[in-house]
Amino acid sequence: MDLLTPGQVGTHRASDTLVLAAVRRLMRVTTDEEIVGVLIDAVRDLGGTVISAQHQRASTIAIDLSLGIGEPMLADVADPALHSGIRRALEPLMDDARLALNRLKAAPYIDVEDATDPLTGLGNWTATMVALMRMLPGDAIALFHIENLKHVNDTFGVAVGDQVLLSFARTLRRAARGADSVGRVGGTEFVWLLSGSGLIGAESALARLRATWQQDRPHPVTYAAGLALVGASGPNEAYMQADVVVQNAKRMGVDQTGVSR
Repeated sequence: MDLLTPGQVGTHRASDTLVLAAVRRLMRVTTDEEIVGVLIDAVRDLGGTVISAQHQRASTIAIDLSLGIGEPMLADVADPALHSGIRRALEPLMDDARLALNRLKAAPYIDVEDATDPLTGLGNWTATMVALMRMLPGDAIALFHIENLKHVNDTFGVAVGDQVLLSFARTLRRAARGADSVGRVGGTEFVWLLSGSGLIGAESALARLRATWQQDRPHPVTYAAGLALVGASGPNEAYMQADVVVQNAKRMGVDQTGVSR
């Protein structure tokens, strides 16, 4: 058996990490197009490119990344040193992608209008619960309760208060990454589901969000935040933990963040 050089071992480990990240993304997809997007991103992350089937050449891997969704697309790997590794990584990843596609076809249909908050355009409670069920250990859940909005409503009117909520929703959406989910789950309650952030990464993200909100908010409206990490007990337990710590944060005063450790 040929032994791998240290450099090859490092390359294999990096490849395994990228494939694992792609598999995690496949567990969260909600559309066929997202599945194809995960495969395309994986090829590019591994060092290849994606071309149409009509342009294939000797360096092309004859695996259709489109899964029959739209025009056939193939991975092309110009570097011979990477070619076999990418092929080896793609074959099981394609199996995972097909499983994800079958899961989507079997899943109950959710009407977009029924899953969207009409004021902010964020996902509502229904959409949040769907995203929550796809969370894995190492993901994080942050809950937010907007504070002192009643003063804005009483002083300037409910329409101005709604603009504050809309502004916070926009700030939250900008702070979130593509793999994250954000939603409005109550009148003044919002949620941010952070994918693969870990607790330290989530705390940093929440600190950046608070700094941005304090700078951009249209009125001096504050919020309490509660953060919990998804563990072996699952996302439902983490959501309840986040709810407990956000309530504790509210009792500590205004503009506070609680963390479940």
